Amino acid sequence: MTAFAVSFAISLLAGIALINLCDLNPEKIFEISTKRISIASSFLDKGLNLGIDKGILIFAWNSLSSLAIISFVYSASLLNPHKVSIFPGPIRKILCGEKRMKLLCYLPGCLRIEEESVRRLYVWLMIPLLGIILLGAECGFIVSTAAYITGSYFIGIVALMPHGIIEIPAITLAGAVAFSAHILIKEDAHAEMPGAVFDKVRIYRDGMPIRIIAISVTFCLLIAGLIEAHLTERILESLLS
Repeated sequence: MTAFAVSFAISLLAGIALINLCDLNPEKIFEISTKRISIASSFLDKGLNLGIDKGILIFAWNSLSSLAIISFVYSASLLNPHKVSIFPGPIRKILCGEKRMKLLCYLPGCLRIEEESVRRLYVWLMIPLLGIILLGAECGFIVSTAAYITGSYFIGIVALMPHGIIEIPAITLAGAVAFSAHILIKEDAHAEMPGAVFDKVRIYRDGMPIRIIAISVTFCLLIAGLIEAHLTERILESLLS
């Protein structure tokens, strides 16, 4: 949650600065910041045309995303260069590779890692955190720009608050599953012990109550989806009318 809160605060202030100091169009910033949401719109539109409840569609979209985030701790084993021959071999060969990916060296903590397979694993388990940071930035820009468009910061916050108090912690919990493994392997990654690093991730994965976490996240996202579709929209319509 700290990463989300910091990212949200920075993007909120950045949005205000871009509008006031740089004189950028708030509607343009809002359009860019909601680009990810617009991708989901086609999915929602198709579902609505089939008569499916919007809350269920939002739940399905968010839960699939969260389960994909949780799966990073499982798919991390695909990066193990000592198991390239195990199914699915072609995918393992692509992910493992032998060529040094120099761009990864510029990510936090990667410069000191010499073993390429460990560096890739280190970054792989970092991706969910980057997703949480992007989510925080997206929410910050949405609030700052929506406030200028509607003339009220309260409306900007209300656009996220009813469902966000459940949805955001749930998605953050999903991201924490993989990122906790990232934190766990930090010392071994820098100590250049590939075998120990992959074993540590496997032991962590097997010891975590991931099924319970996945069920909890899914349930929370179901509640959040129904609130967003049926409560948040009504509140906004009432405030804007």
